[in-house]
Amino acid sequence: MTEKKVILASHGKLSEGMMHSVQMIAGKNEDLSCMGMMPGEHYQPMVDEVERQVKENPDTQYIIITDLFGGSVCNGMTMLAGYPNVRLLAGMNMGLVINVLLTPGALDDQTLAEIIRESREALMQVQPVETAAENEEDFF
Repeated sequence: MTEKKVILASHGKLSEGMMHSVQMIAGKNEDLSCMGMMPGEHYQPMVDEVERQVKENPDTQYIIITDLFGGSVCNGMTMLAGYPNVRLLAGMNMGLVINVLLTPGALDDQTLAEIIRESREALMQVQPVETAAENEEDFF
C-alpha cells in the first residue's frame, strides 16, 4: 500500500470543523474526508460507508481518526479495525490530523505510534511568561 485516505469521524460537526481547520494550514487535500453522527442518528451508516470504501479499495490504507475513545462513533468504527488496510485512532486533534495527513504514503504501526506520541507531547497547559520588567522589584 502506498496510498492512504484519512477519514475524520465524530459526534456532530466536530470532524467537519476539524477538516476545514486542517485545510487552512495544510491546504485542500482530496485524501481527507469527514463524517459526523448527528443527534438521534446511529453510527452504523457511517461504518457501512467506510466499510464499502475499504472493500472497494483494498490497496489503499484508511486511517480513521475519531473524536473520543469509548464514544459510540469510535466503538462503531472498531468493527473495521480488523481489515488489514484500516488503522483506527481516537482522540482527534489538529496536530494529529496534520501529521497523519502530511506524512507521505501508507503509515506503519511504528510511524503511527510516533505521531501519537508527538501529539500527546503537544498537549499542555500554557502559562503566562514572566517578563524581566515584572521581575525587577524582586531583584533587589
